[in-house]
Amino acid sequence: MALTYQLGPLIIGFASVAYCASARDPQRETPAWKTALRDDPIDGVWTEYLDSDHGWTATSDVATLPASVPGDIVSDLHTSGYIGNPLFEVNFKNASMWNRDWEYSYTFQTVDHGAVDEILLVFDGIKMGANISLNGHDLGQATDQFLRYQFPVKTVLKPVGADMNVLTVTFSIDVKCDGRWMACSGGWDWAPYTTTKQEGARTFTKGIWKSVYLVGVSGAVITHTVPHVSYSGPYAAEPLTEATKGDFSVAVRVHLWAATPCTSCQIIVAGSWQQGSSATTQKAINTALPAGNSDVTVTLPAPSAAVRLWWPRGAGAQQLYNVTARLLRDAAGPAVAHSTRRIGFRTVALVTGNDTDAAFRERAEHEQGTDLHGMFFRVNGAVIFSRGANMIPMEELEGWQHAGAYRSVVENAVAANMNMLRVWGGGIYLPQVWYDACDELGVLVFHDVMFAQQGHPPKNTSTQAAELRHQIRRLSHHPAIVIWDGCNECTVVMTDPTTAIYATFVITTVADEDTSRAVWPSCPATGWTTGVSKLTGMPNGHAFSTPDTTSQRCSTIPGKACIEFHRPKWQGSGFPAVNGKSSLNPSQSSQLWPWNFAGDFPSNIPLVLSEQPVSASLHNNFSSESPGVTAMSSFESMSATLEPSHWGIHGGQPAGTCQGNTCKGGNVMSERNYPCDSMISVYFGKKGMAAVNATGPAAFQQQLFQCMIGQALVTKQNIETTRSCNRFGTLVWQLNEIWPTGGWGSIEYGNPRFKNQVIGGRWKPLQHWYRASLYADVMASCDGTGLCYVRNDYTGEGHFVGTVTINATSFATSEVTTLKQVDLDFDNGQRILWFRTPDIVHLSGSAHILEAVVQPAPNCTGISTGTSVIPLAIPADMQLQKSHITASAVHLSHTAAADEPCFAVDIAVDAVSVYATVTTLADGFFAENAGLVHPPGKRVPFIGATTLGSNYNCSSDAFKVFSSSLRVEDVSTYL
Repeated sequence: MALTYQLGPLIIGFASVAYCASARDPQRETPAWKTALRDDPIDGVWTEYLDSDHGWTATSDVATLPASVPGDIVSDLHTSGYIGNPLFEVNFKNASMWNRDWEYSYTFQTVDHGAVDEILLVFDGIKMGANISLNGHDLGQATDQFLRYQFPVKTVLKPVGADMNVLTVTFSIDVKCDGRWMACSGGWDWAPYTTTKQEGARTFTKGIWKSVYLVGVSGAVITHTVPHVSYSGPYAAEPLTEATKGDFSVAVRVHLWAATPCTSCQIIVAGSWQQGSSATTQKAINTALPAGNSDVTVTLPAPSAAVRLWWPRGAGAQQLYNVTARLLRDAAGPAVAHSTRRIGFRTVALVTGNDTDAAFRERAEHEQGTDLHGMFFRVNGAVIFSRGANMIPMEELEGWQHAGAYRSVVENAVAANMNMLRVWGGGIYLPQVWYDACDELGVLVFHDVMFAQQGHPPKNTSTQAAELRHQIRRLSHHPAIVIWDGCNECTVVMTDPTTAIYATFVITTVADEDTSRAVWPSCPATGWTTGVSKLTGMPNGHAFSTPDTTSQRCSTIPGKACIEFHRPKWQGSGFPAVNGKSSLNPSQSSQLWPWNFAGDFPSNIPLVLSEQPVSASLHNNFSSESPGVTAMSSFESMSATLEPSHWGIHGGQPAGTCQGNTCKGGNVMSERNYPCDSMISVYFGKKGMAAVNATGPAAFQQQLFQCMIGQALVTKQNIETTRSCNRFGTLVWQLNEIWPTGGWGSIEYGNPRFKNQVIGGRWKPLQHWYRASLYADVMASCDGTGLCYVRNDYTGEGHFVGTVTINATSFATSEVTTLKQVDLDFDNGQRILWFRTPDIVHLSGSAHILEAVVQPAPNCTGISTGTSVIPLAIPADMQLQKSHITASAVHLSHTAAADEPCFAVDIAVDAVSVYATVTTLADGFFAENAGLVHPPGKRVPFIGATTLGSNYNCSSDAFKVFSSSLRVEDVSTYL
């Protein structure tokens, strides 16, 4: 069947902002939301960016069009009107325009920057195979999306004042790449499946996805500055303070490239912390540099009294310091290269043994490998309950990447009480702005190396070794990154060469570049036999080996005790789609592994808890990719990619037939990954299912609301169960969505230039529940028998004092009854208090709902607490009154301070409102959402996003966007 393009909603442009002083044509300047994505460049005497918004030209046998660098061909085709929005309907399946050879070209004049020894042409990133030439001279070939390419071009450039230079990058399907492009390109179980492949792996777009620039070389340039922090004090088994911490040192490896040998170069390295009476710490080294690549290491002292600790969010402040490297051709001359990186002083251990036992610590300090006592991170001696999610790429099309969105998604994680994000190995090494945000906001990073299944395994080649070294040098100064692991879901078996390579090549290369943090075979893994310190998990210089004898992941082996796992997960089912089951017949029970639920599954309402202790001294575990639950996004997000006639979770079309990741029949909703039917069936029953075939705004809103509440309920019940257990890490699969679909995210697609989307992603109900209680430092819950607990994971200074109150609300009368109140006094660290609320067992779940309210004492500040709304029955069985819920926008201030809201919403109800959810097109989130509202209602502030590209401010125009798009719904809306 021939495919045609649907036009769909247009991308909205923003005004361009100048960045590079040497830009030649103001009409072709790169917008700020792109320039803020740039990597740290190679540093020379001058840098001239060749980036341009529509200033390049893309040519093929079917079209010639303006092109953007950074960018990609599919977004260029869309911008020029050759194709419709590639995410609209099924446009992404019509690859006839982009799946061909394309040549990108750029013309520019040589600028007189003064005499230099050499000029380097640098490409920070090229996706898919390409041949590069300048003025007809072949420079080389690009075959790896994650590798930076540089070429000396002084003799190839035209003279100053002469004809224009012509730079061409010719993409060819014949250029092999060994799978070194984003693995989720062209499809994953949360990404759109295209029809194109190369070398057996899916593809989508191609292009020059990062910056291009010229660098002037006077003697030499700095290619990377890599400061690594080491702690000199004894192993910290208790939280450090500024008074008890030991000294640090910073080994700064400066990587250089010299055009010709330099016999009298000087390298000066400085840190922005005090040394004696000096405001900075500085060392200078005179050295001879050979032509080509070399490196010099300078170690700076960082005495305890001179620096302050960097902490994860919720445990302390995020103090950052600058490390600067300067290169001089001789001690008396000016700097010819200057590079700065930011660091933080912290000590991190990946703990797999019982390090609360002094005897273990003494023994493990001299042993290697992994213990099987458990898995958690100690930061500055404090045991961290890692709570967060998995980060996937924000875009399938690299030309749509937005710096403000990458910053905002980290801010969203922090606002929801997350302290760790995992960078998933089937995506990309993320833009610098994302890691900077993690450093500044205290978000720990569990980092996969970019290897995954489906055609993207490693090969021990010079290109892939160079990729690994470049990325580790580029990123390893970030204090937020606490661990590198070799791959996503690839159990490393030393007797199998196809997986042993992750230890013998991938992690070996990583550790050769970075010994300052823990390394791990894969995610998940059972750990190491050799290669790391058993006490800290950091490389010890020995060869890496693992104990695994089967490729089967630990979490899929019945009865095996795992310290890290990726289960359980709940996959949307009940309608033919590219992912998930077509039927609602259950495929698993809670007694079977691997705990992948499809079809109708147990609701887990009410909870069933069992009293157990919490302590790092006891066996524990870490969930790096679970729980995971699929759901579609809001009506606002989903409708923007569909024709109005298809506004329904079944698309208003006949169901097709699906096999694997391919569907026939043309149903657009079959292409939106996982269906919603099972979430609606389990929690909203027959009445919910009666509406799944309907279309139109009202029907689609109901279906999507119920689908998202289903996702939130599954995840809530799982996390509240596991927080009652001795678990020290929960990273939910996943945080964000890559497009509006039936995906796993708690945050919607976050491209602010795409119709109806919110910068960084609109929060689904689940994200609000993380903020409300699930990821709070101190939270509480109860089961249906009246067994309750309070879990404390606050690790900062001081201790928690407050109360927990268990309230019951009557649906019939709206009356709130306090069933129990308990005084709390927790020392910092992992603690749990169990208690009974006997009256719960006498309540009818259809007539009542509970709240567990944790309230700090007035003088107890800086500790996150919250309210857990605890259902005793599924929504379908709740005997609710119609709440007649309404929402009114309030303009609080035209000139609010930075930490004060400009807008709020007044929610009014006549009866108890369950899961009252407010939606808007304004960038930001509501301080409370998707919870209970008691009559007559309440006012909820709106927390606006203030990152680059946000539409939020206190103006009347911004308020109009906020107020005109307000929409509110709750469970009773669809009774």
